[in-house]
Amino acid sequence: MLHSDFQPGFPGELVPASFTLRTESGGLRTSTGLAFVPNALPPSLNRSQLLGDLYDELDGAKTALLKLEGRVTSLPSATVLLSSIQWREAQASSKIENTVASLTQLALFVDTPEAGDSTVAEVARNRLAIEHGFNSPLPISNRLICEMHKILIRSPKNRPGHYRDVQVMIGDENRGLSEARFVPPPPDRVPEAMKAWERFCNPDAIQSGLRLRFPQLVEMAMAHYQFETIHPFSDGNGRLGRAIVNISAVKSGLIAQPVCNVSEWINEHRGEYYDGLLRVSTHGEWSAWIRFFSRAVREQAIADLARADRLAALYDAYYTRLSGKRRSSQPLKLLDYAFAKLSLSIPEAAAHLGMTYGAAKPHVDLLVKAGVLKLADWSAQGRPRQSQPEEGKRLRDKLFIAQGVIDAIRGDGEE
Repeated sequence: MLHSDFQPGFPGELVPASFTLRTESGGLRTSTGLAFVPNALPPSLNRSQLLGDLYDELDGAKTALLKLEGRVTSLPSATVLLSSIQWREAQASSKIENTVASLTQLALFVDTPEAGDSTVAEVARNRLAIEHGFNSPLPISNRLICEMHKILIRSPKNRPGHYRDVQVMIGDENRGLSEARFVPPPPDRVPEAMKAWERFCNPDAIQSGLRLRFPQLVEMAMAHYQFETIHPFSDGNGRLGRAIVNISAVKSGLIAQPVCNVSEWINEHRGEYYDGLLRVSTHGEWSAWIRFFSRAVREQAIADLARADRLAALYDAYYTRLSGKRRSSQPLKLLDYAFAKLSLSIPEAAAHLGMTYGAAKPHVDLLVKAGVLKLADWSAQGRPRQSQPEEGKRLRDKLFIAQGVIDAIRGDGEE
């Protein structure tokens, strides 16, 4: 990264930085160069002109979000669709970081973590971190982000729950800082940069009139750029940054349901995404970035609306098969549970329904007969023999997968 990469008026400062790399021989090699420290938000922009130029994009994104939210809440239990969509978001966000696991593997991992590998476990932790962000009473803040990071990251070298204490770079480490695509702030600049980021994200600062407010989607785009540019952690920045988009949309009151996902769309446009972030730093192209971000929100919402429609139609079909004047309501309770969790065992069903194994088994059998559940096929997951459930275990120890729900969640030809 060179000074010449940055155009006059770029929104930050370039400061000296050094990066230490361990060589193949075991020695240490230090590379020196420049790092970028972004200016505190909000940027100095002509608000009226910006909003005028972006009106159609912002309105389209918000309209798509509200339409998706309405579809999600149209069922008696919003969690029937929300949980399924959130599984997809965790999977897609991890995939951007080249951490790939199928939805079936994730569903099996929840009940049998010993049968999953480290990759599946990492994606599952991503889902847990996202859930923590939504469930926490904390606003978007340093404390919340560090709590989520501690859930997501396990490697001690990446300091779970703590900001990085080393210089990082984006690009081939062997080529040094001058050849890096981007160099985030030095570690000693991260705490203050994140405090400024928190102040921008804090709605109290807006309400008290301390700064001019932009529409929430614009502020979300700015905050996402800032977080990824500061790159506060040694690992997990991308996944946390994308999770914050959805969490902040709910905590700010833009929407009531967590449907502002962007990861699947960004994965399909990752080159444009990374270029857009970089162009803000080097050229101050805020308008282009906010337009891209709005497009991501809108088109992902449209895709998730189609996904919600598939899931809702499937739910209605299953509900019709399982309901009847003389039938118990217990299978319908298991239907909701299967949509939310994607897998279950008979002991788990018994616990959920508050009954014995023997009483729960006929209800699970009914869901199998109706096509809601099927016995998990471990051999199809590519698991080594020693990681599969022991042969000869009784039915009570076997897992059932909501395969139809998984098929409805994923895109064509995807896992």
